[in-house]
Amino acid sequence: MVRLRTPSSMVEFALNGRTEGMGVWATKRVYKKSHAAILRWEQRLADQVESWSPPASEGSEITLKGDEIAADA
Repeated sequence: MVRLRTPSSMVEFALNGRTEGMGVWATKRVYKKSHAAILRWEQRLADQVESWSPPASEGSEITLKGDEIAADA
């Protein structure tokens, strides 16, 4: 994800926590970021899934899960 004001490592840790079941408000408290920022990171990541995921072969589908995604440093 580009143009983040927050270090990508923090975004990665926060989103990994969310995929492990941490709530938005708990993530907000732990990482000291607003809940709106956390939700925005999730939305930006979801919007980019198509560019990261290869097309599925005929008759099959590919599921990309949040814990399979890591932010680049």
